[in-house]
Order: sequence, then structure tokens, then C-alpha cells
Amino acid sequence: DHNISLESMGVTVNAVAGALKAFFADLPDPLIPYSLHQELLETSKIMDKTERLHELKEIVKKFHPVNYDVFKYVITHLNRVSQQYKTNFMTADNLSICFWPTLMRPDFENREFLSTTKIHQSVIETFIQQCQFFF
Repeated sequence: DHNISLESMGVTVNAVAGALKAFFADLPDPLIPYSLHQELLETSKIMDKTERLHELKEIVKKFHPVNYDVFKYVITHLNRVSQQYKTNFMTADNLSICFWPTLMRPDFENREFLSTTKIHQSVIETFIQQCQFFF
């Protein structure tokens, strides 16, 4: 309902972001399927930026249609937020740090996984920065 003003109700942007992150954390499976995590990691190693972007786009096409639609909506929104970084201090880098664990739901108990956290975060940053290319 576009007539609802969360601001007039005293709901802070942090509360909304927290609720969104909690929603994604409570889903049975992460928005970005586990089955594609390794592929995302491998693609992130491609040195040629254009080729890397095209490969990432192909991976996104493998998402379940509902996941794709939600991912598109979230990433597009995060891109709009990042465009206001001078006001909100939320660059694509900052947003990716906040949201990649929510979107990918990693296994922080796995020591091998800990060595790839920066790579996962950079993949989400790329999606945010280049959302017009992906969608």
C-alpha cells in the first residue's frame, strides 16, 4: 500500500532493513540458492570484467522465477539506495557488506567458507552496482 507512510508512524529505516533481513533469514532456503554459490565464486575469479558480468548474468538466469523476481526487486532497490550515498552513507560496498549474508545465508561454521566471505560480498556489490545490466 503506497499510501502508508512508515516515517509518519515513527518506523525507522533501520527497523525496516532489519525486518527485511529477518524475513530473508527465516526463509527455508536462501534467496540465492546454495546450488549456485560455487558457480558464483568461480565466476568472480574471471579477470575480464565484461566476461565476468556476462557469466554472472547467466547464473542469475538459473534462479527459480520467484527468487529471480525478488532478487531483481531487492538489488534494484539497493542500487537506488546506493545512489543516495552522499546522504545515507550507504555505498554499494556498505550495502553488500550488510546484505550478502542475508541473501546467501552462508555456513559460518565452515572454516573453508570463511576464506571466501570477501568474494561473496564482492559478488553482491557487483550485482548492486551493475543492476541495470543484469535486469
